[in-house]
Amino acid sequence: MMSPLTRRLNRSAIVKFVLFAVAWLAILGDRSGSAADPPADNEEIRSAASAIAAESSPPRRDERRPIEYWLEQLDADQFARRQAATRRLTELGEAAVAPLAAATRSGKLELTQRAIGVLQTLALDQPPDDDSGAWAALLEITERGSGSASLRARAALDDIRSQRQVQAYSRLTNAGVQIGFRDFVIHSRAMNQEVVWIDKKWRGDVEALSWLRWINRIDHVLIEGDAVRRDVLNQVVKMPDLRTIVIRDATIRDDIYEPLSTLSRIDELEFRYTPLSVDDADKIALLPIRVSLGLMGTGMPIEGAQKLREALPGLNLVYKQGGFLGVVCNSFSPRCQIDALKPGGAADDAGLQAGDVIIQIDDAVIASFEDLQLQIGGHLPGDEVEITYDRFGEIGKVKLRLGRLEGE
Repeated sequence: MMSPLTRRLNRSAIVKFVLFAVAWLAILGDRSGSAADPPADNEEIRSAASAIAAESSPPRRDERRPIEYWLEQLDADQFARRQAATRRLTELGEAAVAPLAAATRSGKLELTQRAIGVLQTLALDQPPDDDSGAWAALLEITERGSGSASLRARAALDDIRSQRQVQAYSRLTNAGVQIGFRDFVIHSRAMNQEVVWIDKKWRGDVEALSWLRWINRIDHVLIEGDAVRRDVLNQVVKMPDLRTIVIRDATIRDDIYEPLSTLSRIDELEFRYTPLSVDDADKIALLPIRVSLGLMGTGMPIEGAQKLREALPGLNLVYKQGGFLGVVCNSFSPRCQIDALKPGGAADDAGLQAGDVIIQIDDAVIASFEDLQLQIGGHLPGDEVEITYDRFGEIGKVKLRLGRLEGE
């Protein structure tokens, strides 16, 4: 019987002989070949030699070793062995997850740290909406208590979340989802807010929306038009801090309510210029709305709004036909003085100015901003109203057509 070393030496000798023979034949061909039969060049010789060497090489011994061996090497004294083990366990992927998780119970601090490091790498390789595999294993380790393995796993998860958030901003932005601070209006109340905005600029890539689950600390989202559908909302509701939702200029399908119902709570929800019926009121009443519900320009009959008031007592229901004047007034002032106007809005186009005090709309007396909102909210976009105002002691009147609340 030949020893493994003898077999390797014999194999090496054979390879060298074959390479020598190929090279010698090439030289003879160069001396005696004709124009119709050109000699092999150096590149052909190298290719042939590589193919022969590859066929004669045995499979790497490393690839045949069991996972248990690599787990032991993960705690080896030599750096090279630890690196090789880390690389091999990462290559094994899903098959290595359970053994790595079990290794964190060994009580060996170095082994635990390296095993969690490999699990972290594997978790980052998973699709963004995959909760199984290495990610699930790290979550399970954190639930063991306050031991070193639990603390290290928790730190690994925090690091994954940070990296995923950076990836999420990039992937979503490339897909046409807008993320950042901008003027945001809900229930006619304007604010500068960090928002996720899914409108016509979104390119329709639903798979990219799976990255929304990694967008932390943003609790406002606006969804518009054709994006208001179930597969989109299935991803939107996975945003971890989502609390405020505006649905705008959409055609409502019954199946959009199911994703919304999976949220633990919705602080503020507004349907804007989105047709709703009395049947929709029954479905909306089942949603976990906690603070306010806005119905602006939805055309919902008054009996639908009444149903919602009865089903959701204590909820702030803002029910408006959708007409928009385009002014900002101080809610704490005893009179309705205009502080600012929306450029291009109905009031701005009609010549009203900051400092004007609105005292009457048609025949209704206006004593506060709430009075103004109540009167304007009862009108549809396009309705004509007459506004009486006081401009530094001079009374003026102007007729105008109400607009609608456009893109913030």
